[in-house]
Amino acid sequence: MNKVKNENFLKFEKPLRKNSDDFDDSDISIDSDFSYDEDINNINFKELENGKLKDDINLLKQGLLVKNEQEKEINNSLNNENNKNNFSSKDNNDVLYSDKEDGSEESKEESDSKEQSIKENNTVQNKNEIKNNSKDEEEKNNKDTNSQGSTNTDKDNDKNKDSNENNLSKKDSEIEKNEQIEQELINSIEKKEMVTREKIQLAEAIKFKDEPDKIIITDEYGFIKKKNKNKKETKKQPQRRDSEIAKTLLQVNARLEKWNYMIQNYQEFSTVKKKKMLLKSRTRKGIPDSLRGYVWQLFAEKDKYYVKDLYQNLEKEPIKEKLEIVIIKDLDRTFPSCQFFKERYGNGQRKLYKVLSAYSKYNKSVGYVQGMGFITAIFLIYMDEESSFFMLHCLMKKYKLEGLYYDGFPELKMKCFVFLNMQKKYINNVYKIFKREGIIPTMYLSSWFISLYARTLEFHMVLRIFDCFFLEGFKVIYRIGLAILKLNESNFAKAKKGEVIPLIYQCHENIDIEELFKVAFGFNISRNYIDKCEEEYEKVKDDEKNEFLAQLCW
Repeated sequence: MNKVKNENFLKFEKPLRKNSDDFDDSDISIDSDFSYDEDINNINFKELENGKLKDDINLLKQGLLVKNEQEKEINNSLNNENNKNNFSSKDNNDVLYSDKEDGSEESKEESDSKEQSIKENNTVQNKNEIKNNSKDEEEKNNKDTNSQGSTNTDKDNDKNKDSNENNLSKKDSEIEKNEQIEQELINSIEKKEMVTREKIQLAEAIKFKDEPDKIIITDEYGFIKKKNKNKKETKKQPQRRDSEIAKTLLQVNARLEKWNYMIQNYQEFSTVKKKKMLLKSRTRKGIPDSLRGYVWQLFAEKDKYYVKDLYQNLEKEPIKEKLEIVIIKDLDRTFPSCQFFKERYGNGQRKLYKVLSAYSKYNKSVGYVQGMGFITAIFLIYMDEESSFFMLHCLMKKYKLEGLYYDGFPELKMKCFVFLNMQKKYINNVYKIFKREGIIPTMYLSSWFISLYARTLEFHMVLRIFDCFFLEGFKVIYRIGLAILKLNESNFAKAKKGEVIPLIYQCHENIDIEELFKVAFGFNISRNYIDKCEEEYEKVKDDEKNEFLAQLCW
């Protein structure tokens, strides 16, 4: 049996997924919830020396398998011994542990061999009886030799029965041990269920309205819901009818069928113009959550960047101590309200550590920047560790985000320059207010761009942004930034001097996702325009007198 050792960071399979989508009536407007849960935060994981991971229950089951194999060996040995030692008396026609059916005739050779063995046993027994027994026993020895032979064989059979009973007792003891182990497993499960029932009964006994602080309410993604004290209590909505529920389920199935068809014919939908527009339209309405992780990898072309065993080999390499300390410190800061990452060094944090440390070892020029943790955490909710690692690699290579994380953030400076050009063109009033107040773009854009809004917006909004980003690229990130500022334009205009900066840090709050997307995709932004802005930046990046560079204050 392999020895078991505890580790701080272990390997786990299969991510946690949950969701709710938003989309309009033009493409079946319903909310879908296709997901599965694995309550893995409370499992104590252990690691075997050969690298395979097993929990306590699996180890227990492995022990049962070993016991079953031992039981089979004991049964085989018992059968062999019984076939050799047990025989039947010719006079009594008593067959013990015989493979032959009742009424079958024995061959002459077998009967002769049995008679000879009986005679030999009788002679040995006669000698022992003469030496050790009293006179009364000697008189018994004068009886007919045939009767003596029959009695002796009966004694011999009794001895064989005793040996068989001993072997069977051993077998029974092994079976009892197995049953005891199984019973312990059942008892532990029943005990947990009993404790759970007791907690539920205790919770039901508490008056929730009088003691709301004792309740932890999460949304469909596992995030703890924030309490809005200013929000007035609304009347309870009436329960939905069965017909409405059935209609919703039919709509969900129809939407999934559309996406399954597009996935199966993805090459056609990614090249033919009309079908490409249809794919883009449906993506902007939200990818079904049950398909989200797979579709992201499809859009990002993960298979082109996949290298077999690369992630596993990187796990074995040592990491620099300073880099490791920075990553571990940020684990608690990454989605602290999410149940999957809330537990210190729990499953979520361990997986996040492993992916981030592996990529920092692989791409040493990038290393690790705090915003990467939020993006990787979202990947881990929808896919396994290895896929999350390569999706992070796709961000750097296919979507060319490496410059956002290089030392000095050179790519961030260029993207801020492009965004200021867009600000002046599409939301000129906001541009003037910010210029008048002396607001530096990096005060808000650095957090938005480096984490792709994962640190700023609500989780369900970030998912919708990721859907579009993996299909359309960084242009989506520009659009969302402009839309956030546009929706708060009136608040900026009303604010007095010095009050604009606090409003910027709150401008992402209380935004409706559909309204945000409507404004964002209402801007007519072309890739050619973005390319021209980037070319202009390369020409003037050293010119301190440039209008936009002066505002960057880099």
